[in-house]
Amino acid sequence: MKTIYPFHSFLRRNLGMVEQIITAAGLAVLLYGLMWFIPSYPPDWGIVIVAAIFFISIGSPVAGYFLAVLAAAYPLYLVSIYLAVVFLAIAVIGQHAFIQNLGGVLMTLAAPLLNAVYLSWTIPVLGGLWWGPAGGALIGGLAALWMEIVAGMAYLAPDLLNLLGVLPILTNPVAKFASANSLEVFQILFLPLSPDSSTLLYHTLQVALWAFVGWAVGMFNEKDSVQIGRPKSSVFLIGGGILVLAVLQAALNLWLGKPLSDGATTALGFAFFLSFIAAIILEVGQYFVEHPLPAPLPRSAPIQLDVDRAPASPAVMPVPSLPDAERPADDKSDDLIMLELD
Repeated sequence: MKTIYPFHSFLRRNLGMVEQIITAAGLAVLLYGLMWFIPSYPPDWGIVIVAAIFFISIGSPVAGYFLAVLAAAYPLYLVSIYLAVVFLAIAVIGQHAFIQNLGGVLMTLAAPLLNAVYLSWTIPVLGGLWWGPAGGALIGGLAALWMEIVAGMAYLAPDLLNLLGVLPILTNPVAKFASANSLEVFQILFLPLSPDSSTLLYHTLQVALWAFVGWAVGMFNEKDSVQIGRPKSSVFLIGGGILVLAVLQAALNLWLGKPLSDGATTALGFAFFLSFIAAIILEVGQYFVEHPLPAPLPRSAPIQLDVDRAPASPAVMPVPSLPDAERPADDKSDDLIMLELD
């Protein structure tokens, strides 16, 4: 306990810097992943660019954001100029919202990677807890859509249950987009989601389910009873949100006749358990950092009782003798009588 109070105080004093370091690290990891999937820079230059963006983002998130956008635009340009233009347009138009909520943006973009390690279900839950109902709906829905698009480009079925534990690998994306015009680029991105009306409905409802869970968690989290009971109430809210997402996703597959793979049931259990534990650790950790620790109780000296010894008799206070001038007359007459008797 002697070390936890100084450590907690240090985190609270430097909370803004800690958040910037975590966000900068996430931005650097995603940029490095893009450079690894689409080799574009020389290896040494890639490491230097990622490290520079990491340190610049710590000092200035705005500058780090724009430098990361420019660094990511070049690999996308090598794949397709239309893809790079769409990316730059989205990054510039939404710059204010993206910079203010950079953590949510990074969590959404990392959804395919988190899904590969069974942690993607934390996205709508944490989105609702940390960014409210609207933020939870946007983060959850966009994360589901992004995972479907990446899976389609990797020639995988965009089924979020069957994708649990699977890392989509884009094989030769340059050749896929080499001769595509602007319309064909959008077809490559979205055609795997809509080969027929039933499949389009299925993927649309998947996105809607993730958005609904993020919104619902955010709505319940704003209630006074939940805020008063934090972080214990957050545990039940996280578990309920993940359970609802699993049940609704499985019900959607059964309803539209989308078969589950052999390992999907096992992956479902892994995703529920790992996402639940990870979300609780992150939520409790955030609560620990943002709120002061209770003051330690003063240690009082122990009370010792000696039952073998008898209770001490009360002390008798001696009464001081009064001088003759202050003594009563009766006492003086008694002295005279005693002298006469002598």
